[in-house]
Amino acid sequence: MEQVKINGFQFFCMIFLFELGSAILIGMAAEARQDAWISVIMGIGFGCMLYLIFTKLSTIYPSLPLTKYLRNILGRYLGWLIGLLYVTYFLYIASRVLRDFEELLVITGYRNSSLLTVGIIMMVCVMYAVYKGLEVFFRISELCLFLIVFLFLLLIFFEIASGIVKINHLLPILEYGWKPVFKTFPSALTIPFGEMITFTTLLPYLNKQENAKKVGIIGIALSGFFLLLFTFLNIAIAGADITSRSAFPILTAVSYINIADFIQRLDTVLIISMVILGFVKITVFFFCALIGIADLFKIEEPKKMIYPVGIIILISSIIIAPSYIEHIYEGVKLVPYILHIPLQIVIPTILLIIAIIKQKGNQQTQL
Repeated sequence: MEQVKINGFQFFCMIFLFELGSAILIGMAAEARQDAWISVIMGIGFGCMLYLIFTKLSTIYPSLPLTKYLRNILGRYLGWLIGLLYVTYFLYIASRVLRDFEELLVITGYRNSSLLTVGIIMMVCVMYAVYKGLEVFFRISELCLFLIVFLFLLLIFFEIASGIVKINHLLPILEYGWKPVFKTFPSALTIPFGEMITFTTLLPYLNKQENAKKVGIIGIALSGFFLLLFTFLNIAIAGADITSRSAFPILTAVSYINIADFIQRLDTVLIISMVILGFVKITVFFFCALIGIADLFKIEEPKKMIYPVGIIILISSIIIAPSYIEHIYEGVKLVPYILHIPLQIVIPTILLIIAIIKQKGNQQTQL
């Protein structure tokens, strides 16, 4: 793994696809209703600031993944425990994302299939990608980027050409003030922008570390633009009421497309796009968990852990919630406060402060 090197464009492709991931599927800031797009803009801004914290840590420890520099900053034992917490977190979020796409496929296309059956098929693909290695996976991301952008632009064109976009659905702006917008936080920040914490494990493999900040910010901004655009379109097409109640808002909006009774029922195109994004996001979490496990437990051949890790993610995705409603409630209402804020914001900020203090202390000692 240490010999693997990825270029800036591959890194950008991965960030772009990862950020869209499940966020574009389940929608963002539903509580803000027609003002959800304002929450997304704020989330993009705060997400870029959060990413700067992650890149600053990587600048101080350029060749080390998250689990390794945790021990440098917090000490051997506490750093190891926090590192194990992050590995568990990556596995947990991977299982939540897998459950999102299991539910999508069962609800939309495979109603006679079980969540387990769909999950097994998806995990086999993910495990194969992990087995082929990080470098191969990042090369695949380049192809996936062009395919996803093409399909999304095609859907946007058909939505506009259908004449189903009604700007008045976005009015009045801030009908109930700023309170509904602020209520969408922290979920509008932590999902997906805070999930960039995973890339602290992947940053050491970037061949030009000086490009990490620029590439990451561009990736977050462009993926955020697509999230903003689809949030805008979903509300403009279906209205705030339907969008806020829909399990998959983007799927609901696409179902309205009908051009001359000929171009319609483009749900399949969207589902294909969503499965690709889900595959990428789950695989990134899988890789980060595997790298962390190999580092913490000194495993020389991380590939030996692919099957156990894959089984853990698969089983966790099934038992994580009794129903899709409970799954979404936990993911949007509970997990951001219990896990995302501490692990995405609080701990990295504390780590950066301690790292800067240590760095200045070492410089004074050398003088």
